[in-house]
This record gives sequence, structure tokens and C-alpha cells, in this order.
Amino acid sequence: MLHIALSLSKISAITGKSINDKALMKESYKKTDYKWEIVWKNVIIFTYIHLATIYGIYMACLYAKYWSILWFVALGIAAIIGTTAGSHRLWSHRSYKAKWPMRLILMIFQTIAFQDDIYQWARDHRVHHKFTDTDADPYNARRGFFFSHIGWLLIRKHPDIVIKGATIDCSDLMQDPLVVFQKKWYKYLMPLCAFIIPTLVPWWAWNESLWYSWHFAICRYCINLNITWSVNSVAHIWGTRPYDKSVSSTENIGVSLLAFGEGWHNYHHAFPWDYKTAELGNYKFNLTKTFIDFFAYIGLAYDLKTVSADVVKKRVLRCSEPTDNPTITREGDMASIVFVTYGLGGVGTTAGPHRLWTHQAYKAKWQLRVILGICYASAGMNNIYEWVRDHRVHHKYTDTDADPHNSNRGFFFSHVGWLMVKKNPDVIRRGRQVDMSDVLADPVAAFNIKYFPILKFMFAFLLPVMLPVYAWNETWYRAFVSQNIIRYVILLNAIWSVNSAAHIWGSKPYDAHINPTENQWVNLFSGGEGLHNYHHVFPWDYKAAELHGSPTTTFINFFAKIGWAYDLKEPSKELVKTVMRKRGDGSHSLWEAVPYPAINVSDTIWPSSLLTSHNSHIEIVTSKRGMTC
Repeated sequence: MLHIALSLSKISAITGKSINDKALMKESYKKTDYKWEIVWKNVIIFTYIHLATIYGIYMACLYAKYWSILWFVALGIAAIIGTTAGSHRLWSHRSYKAKWPMRLILMIFQTIAFQDDIYQWARDHRVHHKFTDTDADPYNARRGFFFSHIGWLLIRKHPDIVIKGATIDCSDLMQDPLVVFQKKWYKYLMPLCAFIIPTLVPWWAWNESLWYSWHFAICRYCINLNITWSVNSVAHIWGTRPYDKSVSSTENIGVSLLAFGEGWHNYHHAFPWDYKTAELGNYKFNLTKTFIDFFAYIGLAYDLKTVSADVVKKRVLRCSEPTDNPTITREGDMASIVFVTYGLGGVGTTAGPHRLWTHQAYKAKWQLRVILGICYASAGMNNIYEWVRDHRVHHKYTDTDADPHNSNRGFFFSHVGWLMVKKNPDVIRRGRQVDMSDVLADPVAAFNIKYFPILKFMFAFLLPVMLPVYAWNETWYRAFVSQNIIRYVILLNAIWSVNSAAHIWGSKPYDAHINPTENQWVNLFSGGEGLHNYHHVFPWDYKAAELHGSPTTTFINFFAKIGWAYDLKEPSKELVKTVMRKRGDGSHSLWEAVPYPAINVSDTIWPSSLLTSHNSHIEIVTSKRGMTC
């Protein structure tokens, strides 16, 4: 038995290829009786880690300092690189060589990751490749998602892992002095690099709470663990197999994004010695390759092994399953992503700062508020505080000098000109009088306001460009132009048109004495904000229109169905009908037909919370001009 295993190891070393001949393995080794034995210490530890992570994420969203977020993101990136470029591609597969400065950096990064020392990690990974999907595979994907993801760490190893792991030659690892050093001192280096220093730096450098800092360190660690585990689980279950249909490993774009290029796993199992771990020679979803190439450029990495296109093609023709290569650019992808990002930014503005935070037309649980905060950040406008303050001033002082985008000053001013000149003193004075305490009391809005520059850059300009580049091979130039110019300019003008076009052109079926109009074109491009005459009469209606059906209303209704949106406000049909007949210009389709009994506006009981400008910034004024809101 030992002779056969050693022979296979020699063949693998000579050819540079992993041996996955399941039939030979089954013939060479007999089945071993095995019963699960739970390691309760690990169960308790990983339970604590994941619970602490939930708490850490909560604290990070609400109370973390800006520098703490950046610090732990940087540590997370370093940990991933230490695992992917270090433990995996350098020490496990020898897919390239590195001089001692680069190996030292990778050793430190790998220690931060805390996924066992380099020797253990590489040994187990070599066993995984040689005995993939057998009982000797430490994270055998054929035993299910949970086992291959985390379960293998919660029970005693299968005896085959120990027996066959002993046949793996790891002598090359023990010839690296940095690997030997880390292995010897790991129990001291690991807590220092993974937890103690990461926790103390924010506390010492920028006065972060030690309690928060500790949970942020645990959170970073847990996220890194799950990213690495996803390669063993997700990338062995879901995805395509264009290079070898006989193994469970797949090509999974999502895992590649999270694990810096480790998700092209079917290719990797077919050609484990390729330093790219992917067929493509660019940096699409493969930031680890970027890291290695940089160090190769400065001379610290060398002998980068790869596979010729001809060899890959022959392997695909011989062993692949029928599939479309997910990395080939598809027609319509660019238009689709522009439409999606446009829609996200639009609904983030209309359902978030407008209907939720400005008018309090409905209430939302924190999960929905987080989604709206992210979507709004992708719109690339002002922060929530400034947007809400200006819009409340606009509603309270519509078409006066205190209105930030006063439509009486013409189309250009109300559309974009108001952003090109200094504010009228009345706008500033009235803006200071607006009560914004409700917005500042919302922790999600407060977080968005505090970190808005980085959120805006990330979600409005960086990620929309990176997604098409890394997802389907789009060029950087086309991605930048389509997202940061075309999409952004169209979205801004769609929102601005509510202030301009919907205050100048259109009908006034609800109040003929105010400027806002019903404009179907604006309604189409702004996701339901163009029925503006109605909205200025009934600003607290969560629909911002008499009828249901707009994309924003549909969005809110969906989250109301699942319980994340509630207390959706809207006026009664009788009230709408009465106001329309008394104040409208006669353009309403029900002007003649009276399906509801008419009532006196003065007899209507309006919600007390909506009558005072102090609380909701909405007032009802009856004068010679008529009723305005």
C-alpha cells in the first residue's frame, strides 16, 4: 500500500499534475470503519466566533471609527493574500518561486489569517488534491456543503486522512527557513499577529474602544475563514466544469471575487501548478495574480509556471462537460449592468432620502435602511442629511427664494443651475431652522452621513466599474464610460427633472394653484416621482401618487410584504377626491364621475403629526393662492 502511494507521489512530482484516479485509489486502499466524533471544543469556539462576528458587524455599522474600518479591511486583504499567494500557490503547489523578502511578507500575512501554520496548511492541501472527493480528502465535498465548508473542523479526522497524509512528501517545506521558523514559534506568532496587534492598534492609535476593536478583529477573522472555506465547499458544488467533468471542483465567479481568484477551481484542479489558478492571463477576479505579478516585476517573484493555450484547449476538448465559458463577454451585459445600477441608485434616492427620511411616509427596519443607504450612496449625490434638509426646505417654501431649486427662476436654474451658484441667503437661513433631529437619531443614516465620502466613492464609482471588468471581461475604458459617465449623468438628470420639468410642464389635477405638475415622462425616468402635483398636495403618501404601480412603490410594497417596511401612510380616497374637485384644474379622469361621496376639506381629520411643520416639515396653508404643502 505504501509503495503504491509513494509511486503515485513520484508520478505527481514528475508530471506536476495531481493524481485523481478514483478507481486506483479504491483498489489501493480498503474502506475504513469510521464513526463521527464531534470535537466540542471547536464547536464552542466557532459558535462564539460567528456570534461575535454578528455583534462586530453591528458595532462596525453603527459605532466604528473610520480608521478602524480601513484597518480591518486592510488586515482582511492581507490575510487573503497570505493564504492564496502564500500557503496555496507558493508553498502548496510551488507554482512560482519567491525571494526571502516576499516570503517573509507572505509568512506574516499567512499568520494573520490564522488557518494553521504553513506546513500544516500545505500538507492538508496536497492531500486534498491527491485524494480529491475520497475519504482521505480533509474537506470531501461529497459529504455535503456543511461538511466541506466548516463541518470537517468540528469532528475528528477520518483515519484515511492521517494514513494517506503520511505518504505526502513535504520535505521541500522543511527546507524553507521561514516555514520552519513559523512552525516552531506559531503558538506565539499567531495570537500576536491575528488578534493582539490588530486589537491594540486602533485602541492605541486613534482611541477606538478596546471592546469594539476586539470584536472587529474577530469579525475580520471569521469573514476570512468563510471566504477560504467557500473554495472547499461552494467551488466544489455549484458552477461549471469546462476543464474536467470527472471532479467536483467548479468554476464559480462569486468565490473568485471573494477569494481573490481562487474560484476558478475546475481549472485549478486540472492544472494545479499554474500560478494564475485560472486560464485567463489578465486580472479578472484574480487579485492574487496581480499581487504575484507585481512582485515578479520588482524581481522578488520568479519562475512563474503557467500552461500553454494549446494544452488547455486539448484538455477542454478531451475532458470538459458542455458549458459556456462564464468569462466570455456576452452581448447585452453592459446595457444590463447600466440599467441595474441606474435602477439601484434611483430607488435608493426615491425610496430612501425622499419618501422615508424626508417625508416619513413609511417606516423601515434597519435591514431595509441599510439597503437604502447603500443604494443611495450608489447615486453619487449629497449625503442623506443635506438631501433631506434641502428637500424639506423645498416643500415648506416651494417656489420662493427659500426654495433651493425655485422653478420660478426658470428651467435651467431649477434643473442644474442651483448647483452652480451660491445659495440664496433665504435658503441657508430657512435650512438652519429645519428640525433634522429625526435623521440624526437614525444610526443607519448617521453612519451614512459620517462615512459618506468613502461610501459614495465605493458604491457610485468604484464597484460599478469593477463589476463588469471582473465579471465578464469588459474593458476598463468601456466600464468607466458606461458607469461613471453615461449611467451617472442619466441618473442625475432624471432626479433633477423632478425639480425642473415636473414643476413647469404638465397638468395639475389636484391643485392648480401651485407649480408642481403631473409629468408622465419624468415619472417614467425617475421611478414614480413625476406625479408631482399629487405629491406636493399629499407629501406624506408613501406612493407619491394616487395610484399604485411605480417601481419605487413596488419596491416598498415588496419589503412591506416581508415585514421590513411598515406604517405605510396614504390619504383616503374620499379626501383625494374632495381636494381634487375643489383645487384641481379639471384634468383628472374622475372630474365628472363621482364614485366617492364628497366631503368638506375643513371637516377632514388630518393626522396631527402631519399638520405641523416642526415635526414633519409639511404645512397646509389656505390663502388666495390656494392650498400648498
